[in-house]
Amino acid sequence: DNLQAGILNFRLKKLKKVINTRRYNSNLYRRYLNSKNVFVPQEKIQEFNTYHTFVIQVKNRDKLKKFLKKKSINTSIHYPIPIHLQPAAKRFGYKKGDFPVTENQSSQILTLPINQFTTHKQIKYICGIINKFYNNS
Repeated sequence: DNLQAGILNFRLKKLKKVINTRRYNSNLYRRYLNSKNVFVPQEKIQEFNTYHTFVIQVKNRDKLKKFLKKKSINTSIHYPIPIHLQPAAKRFGYKKGDFPVTENQSSQILTLPINQFTTHKQIKYICGIINKFYNNS
């Protein structure tokens, strides 16, 4: 309808700035997170990620998630169950162990805040908390 079209037109005008801010934020995470403890997939030259999510891979993911929650840092676990183990894929007959890399990743992935309203200061704080968690483990 007209109202939705008006809102979309308003948002489309800001899209380039939103994407640039999220890309900037992703670089801040890369700068401040200790790569010894946190794996962040690198963006390939032929890719252009808009970072609607920022997913890291870590050991002790569930403990880290709880630790961050206590510090009022909300995170998510996108895709906690690998696709081949989802009910919709049951007809293909895959079972646990058929895709060990995927299954390992699904137990380690954690999505951090990255929207265009997340500030440099907030990202530095989040990274400091994550680094502290692993330095004290």
